[in-house]
Amino acid sequence: MMTIILLIGLLLGGNVLWVVERTAWAEGPVPATRVRLDTQSVRAGDFERVILAELTRRYGRPHHQVSLRVLFPGGVVKVPRGSLQLEVGEWPGGGRTGRLAFRVGVFVNQEFIKTVNVVGEVKAQAQVATPVRWLKPKDVVEAEDLAPMMVDVPSLTHDFVLDLEEAIGKQVLRPLPPRQPIRKIMLDYPPVIQKGDRVMIEVRSGSLLVQTVGLAKAAGKAGETIPVQNQASGRDVFGTVMAAGLVEVGF
Repeated sequence: MMTIILLIGLLLGGNVLWVVERTAWAEGPVPATRVRLDTQSVRAGDFERVILAELTRRYGRPHHQVSLRVLFPGGVVKVPRGSLQLEVGEWPGGGRTGRLAFRVGVFVNQEFIKTVNVVGEVKAQAQVATPVRWLKPKDVVEAEDLAPMMVDVPSLTHDFVLDLEEAIGKQVLRPLPPRQPIRKIMLDYPPVIQKGDRVMIEVRSGSLLVQTVGLAKAAGKAGETIPVQNQASGRDVFGTVMAAGLVEVGF
């Protein structure tokens, strides 16, 4: 194969002189030069996977669906070729959803390369318990009062009631509108003793057990202390609610 190299053109006395050199190459094909790829790309999907995995590890709960869309960086991040590992550091905002900034460490062959600031939009939905009708304070929730519903949640650490069984049998503390998530603070265990109930008062001291009939002067849940009136003596004493109709008084 021959190549022609144009060396120079000289303007001499109005004449153009061209000097041409011909160079001969050895016969046969010229071997291709191998281009070494020394970099690899970290893409938005790589950041999404590692951040979602960390969110799940920290805040994963049943009945949740979490998604993340990386907003920045918009393109690929070039790093040296090798075994790639991404680690998510601490970030402000904790388990809340919305736009969050994450710091992701990039390691290649277990060697730290750089930290990438990643901005992403976190969204989450959860299947929660909702009333099918208005529930009033002091109502006790029954199974037919509830239905599950998927809703957007503002945080992965919300206090919505997820399982219907968790709400059944509890007492409503404030009005609950239909088809709205029920928060745990809106419910409580109902009293097992109501004001005016006849109860058994027990006094224990070692192997000694004394029982008498009393009258509850206030409502109470298991473990709470309420005043009761000893029907035999007419005296008011304070006792711990042990179960429905049973109050234990210290000796």
